[in-house]
This record gives sequence, C-alpha cells and structure tokens, in this order.
Amino acid sequence: MRNNYDAIIGKRCVRGDGQQRKFVEDVLCRLLRHYFSVRLDDANAPFRLMCTSLLQRYIDRLPVNYNLPNVMLTAWFAYYHENVVFREITFRARQGGVNSINIRRIVEIGLHALADFRQFRKEMEVPAK
Repeated sequence: MRNNYDAIIGKRCVRGDGQQRKFVEDVLCRLLRHYFSVRLDDANAPFRLMCTSLLQRYIDRLPVNYNLPNVMLTAWFAYYHENVVFREITFRARQGGVNSINIRRIVEIGLHALADFRQFRKEMEVPAK
C-alpha cells in the first residue's frame, strides 16, 4: 500500500485505552470538523506511515514544540485532499505503567489547541504567494 499512497494512517475502531481517552478523541474530531470541515474517525492514531515529501510540505507550518503535531498533520492531509488512506488497526490496552495525562492536563491541552486551531485556520485562508 505504501507505493499507492503518500500516507497510511491508522484508525482505532476498537480502542483498548479506556472510555476517557475515547471521549477526548471524539471531542477532538468534532473540533477538527468545526474548524477545518474535515471528518476524521481517529485524528491521533498511533500508526502513521508517511512519505518524506508529504511531511516536508507541512512540517514547517507547525510551531516548535507543538503539542499535537500528528493531529494537525492528519487534519491538513484531509483538508487538502492528500493521497492518504485510513486503515483499521488493532490497539491493545496499556501493558504497564500509569497514564501520565490527567483530566486537568487534558483540559489545558484542549484550551491551548482551540487557540492553535483558530490560528491555523486563519493561516489556511490566506492565499499562497
């Protein structure tokens, strides 16, 4: 498949990481639909295979240390109708350790993401020079 697409991105139809993370993903996908008019099932899937040339077209749009790079790349790929396919992947539950992102941190990331999404959307509306 990698010879036929510029990116192959996973989508988790069955998630093993809990209802809270599923809820956060659902909210995120709704926000992306609102801001960018893209319909995504899983904007932050843990599997992605991308051609270097595709990534190079978008990577410089991301601020240094941007918190959700995979989300924005997926949104841009969908928005600009890149040659991307989404494939169902399996996703096992956490095998060990403790979830390091708590609800407070998720809310902080979400509020920052709203401002970022507005800025990205403004930049997308400016015609290329």
